[in-house]
Amino acid sequence: MKTRVRILAVDDDMDVLRNLALMLSFEDYHVMTASSGMEAVSLLQQYQFDAVITDLRMPVIDGIEIVRRTQAMSPRTAIIVTSRYFDDKTTNWIREKGVNSLQKPYNVHQLSAMLRSFNLGQDEESV
Repeated sequence: MKTRVRILAVDDDMDVLRNLALMLSFEDYHVMTASSGMEAVSLLQQYQFDAVITDLRMPVIDGIEIVRRTQAMSPRTAIIVTSRYFDDKTTNWIREKGVNSLQKPYNVHQLSAMLRSFNLGQDEESV
């Protein structure tokens, strides 16, 4: 049995965030958004998410810190980090943490396929 998947989308670019939320809602995901790392941390403390999609480069609390906090609070939550620029150090860190990444601008089909690969919303017995 599938349950409605809860996703937290985090990006300090409001146009990107709005488009991401719209696209995910069309695919029947329950989406909450945060336009800053601080807002994302607050939501992570209040709600349980199946997946977090976060921009890498944001002021104050960046995507790396969002990954750290998400994994500490909810180790089973799937995480996707997005950015226009990934350097080797960051790419290696992302791989070591078992996190997925998407280069901006990514297309809807790439993101959808990645989310489907996580098998989100499956009951424990059916996984």
